[in-house]
Amino acid sequence: MKILDLIKERFLLIVLATVFFYILLILISDADEISDHFLQIKIEFLFLIFLLVFVSHIVKSFRQKQLLYMIGEKIPPIQNFIIYMAGLTLINTPGGVGTFIKSIYLKKSFKIPTDKSIAVIFLERYHDLLAGTSIILVSLSVYFSFISLSLIVISSVLLVGIFLLISNQNFSVFVYKKLSKIKFISQSLPNVGTSESFSILTSPKNMTKGWLLSILGWGVDSLAVYVVFLALNIDLGYILTSQIYFTSLGYGVLSLLPGGIGVNESIADFLLVRQGLDLSIASSLVILTRLSTVWFATILGVIFTRVTLKTYNLKK
Repeated sequence: MKILDLIKERFLLIVLATVFFYILLILISDADEISDHFLQIKIEFLFLIFLLVFVSHIVKSFRQKQLLYMIGEKIPPIQNFIIYMAGLTLINTPGGVGTFIKSIYLKKSFKIPTDKSIAVIFLERYHDLLAGTSIILVSLSVYFSFISLSLIVISSVLLVGIFLLISNQNFSVFVYKKLSKIKFISQSLPNVGTSESFSILTSPKNMTKGWLLSILGWGVDSLAVYVVFLALNIDLGYILTSQIYFTSLGYGVLSLLPGGIGVNESIADFLLVRQGLDLSIASSLVILTRLSTVWFATILGVIFTRVTLKTYNLKK
């Protein structure tokens, strides 16, 4: 089956599930009130929101380029950005595992060994969790939340456990075996052996650089979310907004549901209502945030996937 057909199949399933859930959320929260809230959106903020989200992905694509450079692989900036963005098409898969499709693009386009690309993509996901956990931890010094603290404990245990695993040269084989069970990835994924890539990428210097770039990228992303709140005339402050955003996002990722659908929105709604907001405005904020961040990124991913497949003739 062609790569594009596989992507379309997964993409449509996720879209349908999301639309169904959002319709249900709107009905529960009061459709009329949510409609009124959206009509009151400050249009002048929308361009800034999308610009900030785009900038956050520029930073994260630079992180990808740096991780590849650390293991001896160089890609021109533009091509690196295109492939990074193409990977966002399947960011809504459980745990963002769909982004491993970039391994196929990197192999066929630049002859980058699969063991190296797998290591880079896995470290990207690891740094995402590490950055989100770090930001929540800092925010707790200003706004305490038991739900956020619980997430910190869970994610910290995972981060430590995963770090001990990825320091092992044989870990690439373990990741490959897991990916080979995913239909839309396994059909185009070459075999791999042991690799030093994980060991190189997890050195103190390289981990620090990846972590700082991740903090910057996700910091810009959370700034975009703060502007989303301002667009709906809600100002909880950047720190509290970031805490709510990353806490709901973190639980969504840990749920292993596609895009964290249901879990992400429910946690965010609960935390916002606890701040004194009505359920209708809370749901409006959640929906607009998701549309402006993950779904905007997904749409960009679809566009860049077509560019990637056409440019590098990766139809199969």
